[in-house]
Amino acid sequence: MLIDFLKQLIFKQQKMTDRNSIKIEFAVQISGAGCAAEVQHALEGSGQVEIDVAKGSVLVETATPWIEIQRKIEATGRRAVLSGFGGQSAVSIVDHGNESSNVRGVVRFCAISADKPGTVVDGVIDNLAKNRPYKLDVHECGDISAGCDSVGDVYDSTEISSDENGRATVRFVSERLAVWDLIGRSVVVTEADTKRRLSCGIIARSAGIFENYKKICACDGVTIWDERDNPLAGGNRGEHKSAL
Repeated sequence: MLIDFLKQLIFKQQKMTDRNSIKIEFAVQISGAGCAAEVQHALEGSGQVEIDVAKGSVLVETATPWIEIQRKIEATGRRAVLSGFGGQSAVSIVDHGNESSNVRGVVRFCAISADKPGTVVDGVIDNLAKNRPYKLDVHECGDISAGCDSVGDVYDSTEISSDENGRATVRFVSERLAVWDLIGRSVVVTEADTKRRLSCGIIARSAGIFENYKKICACDGVTIWDERDNPLAGGNRGEHKSAL
C-alpha cells in the first residue's frame, strides 16, 4: 500500500511539473557553433534547450517566465525575440486605456492540453507603483472602444504584485481557463485596493512554436531585431536601428 501511494505521489508530482513546463521559441542572432555554445551555457538550469544555428532558433522547454529566459540569452550580447509560445496560444498586448497610468505589458496564454481546460499564464507588466498589490483580470468582452470601461464584467481574476522596480512578472497555471475560450476577451490590470483599471488589451491568437519565421516586416523593412525599439506604427519605424 505504501509503495503504491508513493508511486502515485511521484506520478502526480511529475505530471504537475510537466503541466507547468511549456516550450517557448526565440529568434536569436547566432552566427555559429561558438555563439550557440555561449547561449547554451547561459541557459543552464533553465530547462531543456535546443538550438538551430541555421534558422537562428532557440527552443526552451521550461517553467521559467519567458522574460527571464530572454534576459539570460541577451546577457550573452545577442538580441533575442520571442517568436513562438507553446502550442495553442493567445496573447494580450496590454496598452489601452492607460493614458493616465502608462501601465503596459504583455500577457501570454498557452494551453496545457488541446481538449481540456488548463492554461499557463506568463507575462510582464511595467510602470506600476513599487511593491504594490494588483489584480490581473480577464474580462468577458474585448470591446475597448471606451478604453477599459467597456470590457464587461470580470470573467477571471488573479492577484499579482509589483517588485521594487515597478514590474510584475507573472507566471502561473490556471485550471479554470481554456485558451479557446479566452480569445476575444480582454485583460485588465487593476489596483487591488481601489479597483481602478490601469490598462487593458484584447486577447488574440498568437503564433505557437515553429509557426513564425518572419525576420523582416514586408511593409516597412524593419527587422525583428529593431522592431521592439520602434513605435508600433508610423512613417519613422524604419529609421531606428538597434544598438545591440
